[in-house]
Amino acid sequence: MKELPGDVFIAGQILPLQMEALAEQGIMTFINNRPDMEAPLQPLSDLLSDTAQKLGVDYHHIPMAGGLTPGLIAASVTAYNEMPRPIFAFCASGMRSAALWCFAHVKQLGIDGVLSAVADIGFNLEQLRTPLQGFVAQEDTE
Repeated sequence: MKELPGDVFIAGQILPLQMEALAEQGIMTFINNRPDMEAPLQPLSDLLSDTAQKLGVDYHHIPMAGGLTPGLIAASVTAYNEMPRPIFAFCASGMRSAALWCFAHVKQLGIDGVLSAVADIGFNLEQLRTPLQGFVAQEDTE
């Protein structure tokens, strides 16, 4: 588990038992960026959602399969802006979750800030610089 600014934690796949332990430690929102059936023995989103509901915490399934889309970015920005923190986001390795975190936090931290933050936890996402620039420019015109 790696920490990013904004009371956000990123990791690879977790199981329901791990969700319970994390909720006991204060995690209030889980964001699952992994599509169902991506790998054998991966817990399905419905099971993780049921677990979150039993624990009284928020859960959002925002699966990223393939590239970034406007809808995926918008759903991530909304989740990060509206859900209670601390937030725990996960996928297979944490990289997709880190990428989506960048889009949700670029307005507050700037492009260099988000790319530096994810680099500090081991993800080189420099390839996102141009899409982040486009996202920021689009947001500024709205």
